[in-house]
Amino acid sequence: MIINFCSLDYGTGLAYSYYYGYLKVILPSTGSLNKGLIEKIENTEDIHNINITVHKLFILIPSSSYIPPDLKEASYQWMESAMDLEDEVRNRAGVKRRSYHNSVYKIYPNGQRSNVPQYIVVEGATPLLTFFEVQKHSHSETNIYKKYCKEIVQKFYIKLQELIDNDPECADLCELIYYDDYDCNKTKINIAKILLERLSKIKT
Repeated sequence: MIINFCSLDYGTGLAYSYYYGYLKVILPSTGSLNKGLIEKIENTEDIHNINITVHKLFILIPSSSYIPPDLKEASYQWMESAMDLEDEVRNRAGVKRRSYHNSVYKIYPNGQRSNVPQYIVVEGATPLLTFFEVQKHSHSETNIYKKYCKEIVQKFYIKLQELIDNDPECADLCELIYYDDYDCNKTKINIAKILLERLSKIKT
């Protein structure tokens, strides 16, 4: 029962919370009341005179559950923060004017600043960072969470993809990037390469 709870229910619960507590808030447009992701991206392109390669939110899901505060750290300096999309402000659960925003990064192919950068709206799945931080402390569940970390993250990814695919308002607005942090040679992967590959596939 413990294994089932950790590998199944915990990852599923994280996915539901993230989906309804965050993605359903920031992705779709609600007409005249709230701008959706696409309108925010288009406004940012106009204001900064840039082209964001694909009009989606890219969400990183590392199997280790660790996401650095700046994605530059996971890209061998190929990426750097460029700007933020405009804030989404909502009243939620008694919190007045809660603010949400998304970051735009630029990726320099091959890490060369002489190359024209590609702009992308990307972030890590924040519930996974919370899960990572839980594992650093001594709780009664800590050892079992560490043991089944990859299974829990994978269940989070599978359930989240299912929720997105089954929602017409969100299905075309975000792209999940599930990956192992290290390759078969124990070398830390370059998330910028993975993102560029996915961008290339989407564009073609």
